[in-house]
Amino acid sequence: MSKALVITEKPSVARDLAVVLGGMEEKEGFFEGDDFVVTFAVGHLFELLAPHEVDEKYKAWTLDVLPIVPEKIGLKKKSGQSDRIRTIKKLLDRKDVGRVINACDAGREGELIFREIVEFLGNEKPTERLWLRSMTKSAIVQGFSNLRPGSELDNLADAARCRADTDWLIGMNATRALTKRLKSRKERTSWSAGRVQTPTLALMVDREREVLAHVPKAFWRISATFDHEGSTYEGAYFDPEWKSGADENSRAEWLSEESAAQAIIDSVRGSEAEAEETRKPSKESAPGLFDLTGLQREANRRFGWSARRALGAAQRCYEAHKLLTYPRTDSRCLPEDYRSTVDEILANFSQMKESYLDDYASSARRLIKDGRHNESKIFNDSGVSDHFAIIPTGNSPEESLSGDDKRIFDLVSRRFLSAFHPAAEWERVERITQANGNHFRTRARFLLTAGWRECLPKAEEDQAAEALRPLSTNSGSKGQLVTVQEVTLHADETKPPPRLSEARLLGLMENAGASVDDEELAEVLHDKGLGTPATRAEIIENLITKGYAVRQGKSLRPAVKGIRLIDSLQRLRFERLASARLTGEIEAHLREVEQGKRTAAEFMEEMRDYAREIVDRAKTFEYEELYGHEEPIGICPHGKKPVLEGAWFYSCQKDPSLGRDEKADPNCALDSCPMLLWKDSFGRYLDRRSATKMLEEGRTPTLDGFTARNGRTYKGVLEFDPEEGRVTVSSEGWNEDSISEMAEYDVDTEALGHCPQDPSKCQVIETPTHFVCETRQENERIQAEFKEAKRKAREAGTPKPEKPDKPHHEGIILPRTVCKREITRDEAQVYLKTGKTELLTDFTSRLGRPFNATLVLKETGRHGFEFLPRKGRGSQASGEDTKKSVTSARKATKKKTSSKSTKKKATKKKTSSKATKKKASRKGAAKKSQ
Repeated sequence: MSKALVITEKPSVARDLAVVLGGMEEKEGFFEGDDFVVTFAVGHLFELLAPHEVDEKYKAWTLDVLPIVPEKIGLKKKSGQSDRIRTIKKLLDRKDVGRVINACDAGREGELIFREIVEFLGNEKPTERLWLRSMTKSAIVQGFSNLRPGSELDNLADAARCRADTDWLIGMNATRALTKRLKSRKERTSWSAGRVQTPTLALMVDREREVLAHVPKAFWRISATFDHEGSTYEGAYFDPEWKSGADENSRAEWLSEESAAQAIIDSVRGSEAEAEETRKPSKESAPGLFDLTGLQREANRRFGWSARRALGAAQRCYEAHKLLTYPRTDSRCLPEDYRSTVDEILANFSQMKESYLDDYASSARRLIKDGRHNESKIFNDSGVSDHFAIIPTGNSPEESLSGDDKRIFDLVSRRFLSAFHPAAEWERVERITQANGNHFRTRARFLLTAGWRECLPKAEEDQAAEALRPLSTNSGSKGQLVTVQEVTLHADETKPPPRLSEARLLGLMENAGASVDDEELAEVLHDKGLGTPATRAEIIENLITKGYAVRQGKSLRPAVKGIRLIDSLQRLRFERLASARLTGEIEAHLREVEQGKRTAAEFMEEMRDYAREIVDRAKTFEYEELYGHEEPIGICPHGKKPVLEGAWFYSCQKDPSLGRDEKADPNCALDSCPMLLWKDSFGRYLDRRSATKMLEEGRTPTLDGFTARNGRTYKGVLEFDPEEGRVTVSSEGWNEDSISEMAEYDVDTEALGHCPQDPSKCQVIETPTHFVCETRQENERIQAEFKEAKRKAREAGTPKPEKPDKPHHEGIILPRTVCKREITRDEAQVYLKTGKTELLTDFTSRLGRPFNATLVLKETGRHGFEFLPRKGRGSQASGEDTKKSVTSARKATKKKTSSKSTKKKATKKKTSSKATKKKASRKGAAKKSQ
């Protein structure tokens, strides 16, 4: 009897399947039993060829070879994956293997990973699909009993290939064309552009322009405190005749003149007042189940997490803990035949005993007793795509569950239980108090029936609502006398719109850039979003890695390079590449390929035309098009010429009769006029308004968003010296709020082993973020206490505290996340025992590039990297050989750079000499003319 070869996407999934299938023997790189052989990929084992590997003519980045639109791109092995591919190839070629089962993640990327493997290796054996929505034992058993023919997923595979090929086509052509036309001589990095990342960046840039364009406008507010039968309440002044109009800096509660506000205060103070109120019931429906984007947004709002951090925790709860269903989903519904499964989950929840699970148990018992609500909304086959909503599997979490994983499990479990509960019922109160013809408004709400809110963590009572006692026993009473106790004037100014939080950006990506609060409209746009739930987190991280965006507290803002890119694209009318809505159409077309409504060939021809359009526009535009229509921002203090905006800076107007880098006025020549305001000013974009302010007044008001070299952001004031042409910044303090990117993991209280630096005394333990020596942890605590004591002594003017003794050894410390890759406990233990790990894959550099390396323990107790020697330099070297080769390479590079530097200096000296002669010649000519 022949066996089936099962290929999973990750090693951990292969191990889980082997356990459930039973009777499997672990061998080198696979598991084998009587009926199955189970092996694994490590994500994508193959990647698309580079342009020069498709055709040698694309090796040089020149405009004349663009566009790059091959009919077929082709695949190659990813670096470091040869051994894995060789193992799969041997298993695939075995005579006792009669069929192949695709057990990669159930979605577009999982399908692509499997298809790349079997197609590159030339498989001709029949294929089947294991489609898992959960990693529980029962789900795996059911999945193997309902294997689908591989051909059923051909449309999904076509969509996956189209997505990959389109990203390659648009990325390669747009990046090369824009880099050649827009990159300055001083820039070292390319102008990377992409099908999804660029319109996502445009969303941030559009908001940033609103922030930069905002001009603060002063206004005044009035609040008053009233007494009603011994109970006080506060009201805010408003104009009942106010109507919203063209002035966005106007509100019913705002007064534009301080004198008018003061007149109202004088009129109200000491006067009689009457109050009337309305009390109306309102219902708050239970929220729907989570899809991935919804979960990421909630984690960002609640915990300040990045989208990637939330996805990492959800993925671990799915794979490692078996607590959640498949997280990479865009569905918020469950299949209609899933009712019995929900019954089982609730039954399991109702029996949970641990104290921190009491809320789940009581909520589940309430649903079992009273029945479930909202079922028609939740159980909906039309609302389920490849996967259903993220819900708990019903498994009870281990006692050790902690950190990020515990928090994400708690969010999903409470949302699951909430969704089946009835609406919460509120009483909304609006009270209008009139004093001498002036109106004050007070609003509050009371929770009457908790409904689904019973499932939330216990919140503090609404004290303000409790204080708003009814005016009388009759609802809607009128003319109740109240006493004016105090009237207060508040001076304020308008604020710019807030920068996009990650939660807000994810919502805009999901709805193709539209700000949508209406659920029905959101569903219409749902298929036209930017990227997919599984890729949006990485898109945001790529923008940050490539220097296009930065995190500032819990917000995201575009960097100077990002603003310049989008500004140039929009001025060049690259509508689709810089538009979230138009790019969202491509995602909708991909969905049509997946559904069989559009062929892959039709889709790809459309994308080739798109690539040709981008290149043609990039080749033919004139630089004068970019800023030719803009008005001057001011007058140059030297040559008294208009100061105009350019791509990189603001400078005085050039005489069009002269060359590109020459200027007409001899007092305003390029080599002598200091009038040059660079748009990249101390890591902040210098917008037109701020540049104008500097020309007029010599300085700007306080601005936010300056970025230091260490990545921290700060507020400051820009000052301009017209004589020297220098712009300086005066810092006004760091932005202290930050978003944590360090994932937190479960903690195993058992020590990993002894610290290699002091094996007789201390051990290495786990924390949520590190593997650390107990001695080092204690030393860091002592140092922190010493710094705090020193600070207090400095403030109090008392003698400094005595410096603590130097520790007898540094102590080992290893992050549990290194270059975006989790270091497992097993890998850390090998590291402790041998001083290095095995070769590890799937690290990601700060530039977003994947790499493989060995972690090595340094004398300082921290880690370093060792890399395999490059191809053509012999077989794999030892750690010491690798170190020598890396050191040698660095020395050679340094020597080469030094040589280049010497030549450069000589050339510069020669050029300088020529310039001097030329200048002398000009002087001689001037004397002769006199």
